[in-house]
Amino acid sequence: MRQVRNIVAMCALVAATTLGATACGSQEPTSTDPAPVTSAAPAPSAADSPDVGGGTGTDGPAVEASEVVTPASEQPADAGPAAVPPAPNRDDVNVDARDYEQAGGQYFFQSPSGNVFCGFNSSNAPGTIVGCQVRYSVPGNTGRECANTANNTYGVKINQDGTVEQICTNQGIFVGDPNNGDTQVLQYGQVIGVTGNFCRSAEAGITCYDGDRGFMISRDVNIAF
Repeated sequence: MRQVRNIVAMCALVAATTLGATACGSQEPTSTDPAPVTSAAPAPSAADSPDVGGGTGTDGPAVEASEVVTPASEQPADAGPAAVPPAPNRDDVNVDARDYEQAGGQYFFQSPSGNVFCGFNSSNAPGTIVGCQVRYSVPGNTGRECANTANNTYGVKINQDGTVEQICTNQGIFVGDPNNGDTQVLQYGQVIGVTGNFCRSAEAGITCYDGDRGFMISRDVNIAF
């Protein structure tokens, strides 16, 4: 009887040992497929993005650049002073020079702005056909610079030898005689002619001519040509 119990116990021990060995040696099955990986899409490079407005690319999807239309400028930014108008002739004269005459065959007028004063045959400027002086102007294109003061102001004249000279003056040589009253105004658009020489008044300035020679002068212009 004891022998039977020993045999049963031995079998139970062997069975338990076999089961434990099996349990200890078992492993969870592994998958050969890699686990899924989630990642953000790479940002497009500069080569993939449009160059908009001179940039080097942007992060994000490419965007089509809209067309930019720049209106044409009506006048170049570096445009210079108004061009000198063409020389007038007798047919362009539209005022009576006698309205501007003073003693001694002199003729004086001023611009509507009161900045420019001019005279034909001024006795204060011997040898001069016509000339003008201003209260204020800019350096002449021949390099003459004045102080723009009462005793050193810009002037320009056409001499009897046909030369055009930019000057500085310390007195009123083209303003007329104050005893004759106020100097007459040559309105914008008017042209006066004296002995074949002409002066035209315009907003850009007073222009005077002796044939194809002359000058243009105003607050912002001082040209001898």
